[in-house]
Amino acid sequence: MNMERAWIPAGVSPAERRRLFSIWIRTGRIPTRRDDGIELKFNPWHDPRDGRFTSGPGSEAAARDGAPGRVGEGGGGAGEGGVVRSDGVYRPGEPGPTLIPIGAPEPPETRGGNIRAFEDPMTLDEWQVDEHSALGPPLRLADQIFDITGPGAEVRTALMRVQAEKILNDIHQLDPTYVFQSFQFPYSEDGQRRLIDGLRFDRAVLTMRVKGNLEPLQLETYRFAQGATNDAYQEGLRRLKLTMLPIRLSEREALGNFVDQRVREQLRQRFFLAGVDCSGAGPVRLNRNEAVGENGRFRRPDIRVGDVAFDVSLSAKTRGQAQIRGFFNANFKPSMVVIIRPSELGRSTSYILRR
Repeated sequence: MNMERAWIPAGVSPAERRRLFSIWIRTGRIPTRRDDGIELKFNPWHDPRDGRFTSGPGSEAAARDGAPGRVGEGGGGAGEGGVVRSDGVYRPGEPGPTLIPIGAPEPPETRGGNIRAFEDPMTLDEWQVDEHSALGPPLRLADQIFDITGPGAEVRTALMRVQAEKILNDIHQLDPTYVFQSFQFPYSEDGQRRLIDGLRFDRAVLTMRVKGNLEPLQLETYRFAQGATNDAYQEGLRRLKLTMLPIRLSEREALGNFVDQRVREQLRQRFFLAGVDCSGAGPVRLNRNEAVGENGRFRRPDIRVGDVAFDVSLSAKTRGQAQIRGFFNANFKPSMVVIIRPSELGRSTSYILRR
């Protein structure tokens, strides 16, 4: 059962749907809203001096310690410059709230359009690029956090430490016994990327096992397969140049076969290290026959994770092609087919074909 469809009401925009689902997948909490769309806040009573939650008037704690009053009211008073503090909740008939951040650290100084660098997407929908494509919604090719411009490697390292700690915390919420085998935090960009990718993959596998949700693993499968495809394409070009690839029909066919085989080998090893069986009847299947109808016909996606099929390819593919139609007609009824192509072939080379 797709938990997202079970509780997110109809009519919610795709962007809001992704936001609500991200909250649920990370916390297990369903955001609460009134019928008029106003989000509810659990406890508006907190100390305006440090932002800590307190008790409302009339409680034992208030009688003992003295209730500071709700921020923005009576005891909260005015802040510097005569600005009235507020709890940040809009209420009809009241003036707009003035938000006073309390105790929130400032992010490292950066330049340029890096706002998405601080996101931690966990589904393929969140990994989409908001731009038009004739083939289908394109997918991001790399983490923006590595593209941050600023004082240098120190900023990137600090941000990566924060992200690693956040993912580790998510993992421990799922499995308190999880132990991360690492002696020190890597300083190089490549080492940091490998560390974060490993943690993300482990979190996705645990989310599948503990919560029964495959969407984070679908995203991490794409991210891993994209990197493996890029590496295999570069290695294949090198071997072609050195006449090290067996050519039967054409150089392009030989290159495509090499990329397919290399990516499958890398994926098989990655799933094995994560303890995921990708050769049986489970939800994760690598290069396995998928039945189409009842007459013995089948299609073989490169990868299948739940209701998502993945196809590694050098050429662009569309819904009109027999192979893609066959994927969508398979008995497991994929909701989407993800086409993964080498990034070197151009912008937005990997994309989603939806049912």
